[in-house]
Amino acid sequence: MSNMRFFFPAAAGTQGSRPFYTACVPFGMLSRLMAIDTGNVMDRSQRQVDTKRANAISKYICENEESFVLPALTGVIEDETLEFIPASKGASVGELNLSMDATIKLFDGQHRATGILEAISQRRTLKSQQVTIQLFVNMSLADRQQAFSDINSNAKAVSASLNMTYNKRDNAVNAIKEEIAKVSCWEGQIDYEKNVVGKNTDKLFTYRHVVQASRLLLGIGPKQTPDPMLVTDISKWWNSIAEAVAWQWQVRVVKDVGPENSVAFTAAGLMTLARVYRQLTDKYGCKYSVGKYAIALGNIDWRKSNEMWLGNLVDEKGNMRSGTAGQIEAAEQIVEAVSAFCEMM
Repeated sequence: MSNMRFFFPAAAGTQGSRPFYTACVPFGMLSRLMAIDTGNVMDRSQRQVDTKRANAISKYICENEESFVLPALTGVIEDETLEFIPASKGASVGELNLSMDATIKLFDGQHRATGILEAISQRRTLKSQQVTIQLFVNMSLADRQQAFSDINSNAKAVSASLNMTYNKRDNAVNAIKEEIAKVSCWEGQIDYEKNVVGKNTDKLFTYRHVVQASRLLLGIGPKQTPDPMLVTDISKWWNSIAEAVAWQWQVRVVKDVGPENSVAFTAAGLMTLARVYRQLTDKYGCKYSVGKYAIALGNIDWRKSNEMWLGNLVDEKGNMRSGTAGQIEAAEQIVEAVSAFCEMM
């Protein structure tokens, strides 16, 4: 800052017919420049700030002070005295010279910016950290609203499967991931990118579904970290029942039970099998072995046409149902059949 003005490292560019500048702005200066776009929906170019979402970003920054990553903010700079000073004649990099009265109105990244402001209010050491801002000039409200629509219309959310695959900060998922990797029949059969297994795929399940089912198996919630003494139950259960439910290819051929006609090859069936383990463990503890349960499961007809699944996992038209209540009901029926087998043997 010099002579009551701000100077930021920046690069100049053009998109369409509009010039823009990409500047690196310290967190501490952001609060002096940013104007939250508020008011009636027709008088702003941003969604209303969701406090919960902004607080989550603030928490992320504070908890990962040495390794956080924030995408660029995008908005319009309102300053008639704005000047770009190239580092050399004709250069596209240099300094952006702003008045202290300049105002930035964002049309992308308002929650990130609000999270930043919250973070520096909690940790003053963060004030010197920087965020990149793409700044357009001479944009009307209508232009900003259109830009907001364009950005969000073309954006595609990352699948839950891929996000969990890449997220190394989630200790709960990482613990489960190690056990999933031990399930031999799932090797090369898990889709780590998509949320739903499509019809034209050779994958058994999506990663998000096997993680969700493994949590159900242990009886833990999304934010709970598995007990290290119990987490191995995940691979032990899935490996033990693989043959019984015909997940292994050679068994599918023998029993003619495959993805097209078996409830065990569906996400709902997977969740149901996880609930079966949980119910059996709660009911019997260590009285019977997992191997014995697997033998009992091998006697069950897993075809969708089996009346056992009608009304819980399968509807009257033969289509799979995904509701939790149906999974619980189906699991209870399976547990009843398994219990009868174990008590007879």
